[in-house]
Amino acid sequence: MKIGFISDIHGYPEKFNMALKYLKDADAILCAGDILYHGPRNPIMEGYNPLPLADEIKNTKILIAKGNCDAEVDEMVLGFSLMPVIYYEKDGIRIITLHGHNHDEAGLENLAKSYNANLVVTGHTHVRKFEKINGITYINPGSVSIPKGDGQPSIAIYEDGQINFINIENGQIIESHRI
Repeated sequence: MKIGFISDIHGYPEKFNMALKYLKDADAILCAGDILYHGPRNPIMEGYNPLPLADEIKNTKILIAKGNCDAEVDEMVLGFSLMPVIYYEKDGIRIITLHGHNHDEAGLENLAKSYNANLVVTGHTHVRKFEKINGITYINPGSVSIPKGDGQPSIAIYEDGQINFINIENGQIIESHRI
């Protein structure tokens, strides 16, 4: 089983397509939000083009949680609603995906427990994260288009009990963790 995690695309179709190269054979792709709009605090860089990105997303099997930069107009362009939390379960892995901008650690843990989730995926910070607390694994795949921290545009992939963070520009594994 292979599950891909992506977040904070912010309107860059080229970066989304770079990420899809590593996710095309995934059983599921879960997105932690911030899809089309660049956001008021982020610079508009070369390649920002949300309309073709919306078309790409419509042609991709992907589950998307609503981010703080996702608006009703984005849902209209995409042709579907964005939910605050996505639940996905397969082979004993119970995943909740959300943007995470309005939850602290305790709030995320309570939400995970309410879903009986053992994996929580968030976005928002644009910084990769892997952490285990009280039997729950928390990850943030980072951002494919506006990465912060070490500046590597990244996604995460779950496969065979392992989370790999992948640099979408060169395919290198940045970090690898067993869950």
